Amino acid sequence: MPRMSAFAKGITNQLLAALKPVETPVIPEESRINVHSTVSRFAVLYERIRNAVDYKDEHLLRKSAIRRILNRQLLLENDPEVIANNLIRELIGARYLPNDAMPETMIGEVARRVSKLIAVQKRRLGTERHYDWLRSVVAVEIEELLVDSTQEKALVTLLYERLADRIRVQGVAMEQGEIGLQLYLACYRCLVKADEEILSFKLLRAYLPEWLRPEDWIENPQSMAERLVGVERRIRLSLRHPLALRFQRTVKPWAVALNILRDALTEKPADSTALLEKPESLNAVVVRFAERRYREAKGRLRRGAIRATIYLFITKMTLAFVLEVPLEWYWYHSVSYFALGINMLFPPTLMFLVSLFIRIPGRDNTERIKANAISLLSAEGVPLREIRVLKRRGAEAKLLFSLLYASMFIVTFGGIGILLAALGFTWFSATIFYLFLCLVSFFAFRLRQNAREYVVVEGKDSLRNIVLDFVSLPVLRAGSILSRGISRINVFLFFFDFLIEAPFKIFLTVLEEWFSFMKEKKEELQ
Repeated sequence: MPRMSAFAKGITNQLLAALKPVETPVIPEESRINVHSTVSRFAVLYERIRNAVDYKDEHLLRKSAIRRILNRQLLLENDPEVIANNLIRELIGARYLPNDAMPETMIGEVARRVSKLIAVQKRRLGTERHYDWLRSVVAVEIEELLVDSTQEKALVTLLYERLADRIRVQGVAMEQGEIGLQLYLACYRCLVKADEEILSFKLLRAYLPEWLRPEDWIENPQSMAERLVGVERRIRLSLRHPLALRFQRTVKPWAVALNILRDALTEKPADSTALLEKPESLNAVVVRFAERRYREAKGRLRRGAIRATIYLFITKMTLAFVLEVPLEWYWYHSVSYFALGINMLFPPTLMFLVSLFIRIPGRDNTERIKANAISLLSAEGVPLREIRVLKRRGAEAKLLFSLLYASMFIVTFGGIGILLAALGFTWFSATIFYLFLCLVSFFAFRLRQNAREYVVVEGKDSLRNIVLDFVSLPVLRAGSILSRGISRINVFLFFFDFLIEAPFKIFLTVLEEWFSFMKEKKEELQ
C-alpha cells in the first residue's frame, strides 16, 4: 500500500479544490421565487404518490420531474417565459428545489433553454423518438442550470485524469480517442450514476457546442435541427459501445474509493488538509464512511423495495379485478382463488424477501477501498489495468452455445409450467404468474445491483452460483425485455400524468394566486 508521504501534492490540492464549497451569491429577498407552504404540501404529497408507481432511482427523480413538467407545459403553453416560470415554481413547490432561494432571473435563463427546444421542434425534421430524446436532453440542461454540479464535474475530471494513461485495451483495435471517450463515460456512470439522458447532454455539448449559443442560430434554426438528427445517432452509438460495461467494471473500484474520500474530506472541511497528512487518521475515516455507505445502500434498497412492492401490488390488484377475474370467469365459468391468491401475494413477498437477504460487504471490501483511495492520491498513481477482449467464437461454437442458452429457457420455464399445472393454474393464470415472476425478478436484480454500489471485490464462482445462474438468467432476461416494454405503456403513469396531474397542478396554481391576492388585500389594510 502506498505511503501517505508519497502522495502527489498536485493531486491532493486538486482534490481539495474540487471539494471546496461553491460560494452562493446573496439574493435580495424581494428577488427570490417563493411558493406558498400550503401549495407545497399538496405538491409534495402528489409527488410521493406518483413516484411510488414510477420506479426510478432516487437521484434521477428531480430530472424526471423536470422532463415531465416540461412535456406538459409544452402542450399547454407557447411562451417560453410562462413555461419556465411554471416549471421552476412547480419544482420548488414539490421541494425538488429550495424555496425562497432561487433568483427571479433564473426564469429568463430557463426560458432561453426552452426557446431552443421550441425553435427546433417547429422544424419537424426528426421522428417523435428524436424529439423525445431532445426534450430529455433539455431537461438535463435545465437541471444543470438550476442545481450546481461544479463538484461533480471536478471529481469526474480528477478520476478521468488519474485513469487516462492507466487503461489498456487488448484483443481489439481501438483508437486512443475512443478509449478516452469510453473512459470518460464510465467515470460519469460510476462516480455520479449518470444515465443515458445525462450522458447524452454531455456528449451533445462536446459534439455540437453551438447548441449552447442559441443567439447564433435561433433566428434560423434549420441547420441546427438538421445537425441534431445526425448528432443523436452518433451519441447513441457512443453510449452503446460493445465495451462500455467492461470500462465500467474497470473504473468502478476507483470511483467508489473517490466517493468515500469525498465523504471523509467533506465531513469537517477545516480538517481536510490535516487529514491528508495523517495516514492512520485517513484510513480510519475511510473505513468509517465505507461502513456508513454500506448501511445507507441497504436502507436505499429497502426503500426501493417498498416502492417497487407498492407498484407491483397496485398493478396486480388492478390487473386481477379488471382482467384476470373476468376472463377466468368468462372462459372457465369459475375462478381459482388459490391461483389468484398466489398471483397476488407472490410478487410483493418475493420483493420483500430480496430486501431481507442483501448482505453488507465484508472487511476485505473495505480494505480494497482503502488501498484504492491511497493509490488514487499517490505519486505512483493507480496500477495499470487491461481490458481484455476474447477472440470471436467460430460458427460451430456459436451454434452450440446458442442451443445451450435456448435449453436454459426450456428447462426453467418448462419446469415452472409443470409445477403450476400441478397446482391447478389455468393457462391464463399461469401466463400472469410468468409475467410477474419475470418482472419482479428483474426488479429485485436491479435493486440488488444498486445495493452493491460500494462492492469492489468480486464474488467467487461456485457450483451453487452456476446452478442459480442457469435457472435465473432466462427469467431475468425475459424480465428485462418486459420491463422496457411495459415502461412505455405504464397505465398508472398515463392516469397520473394526463388525467390527474394537469388539472391538479392548475388547481395549485389558482390556489397560490388566491393566496397572493389575499396577501395583497391584507397589505392594503395596513
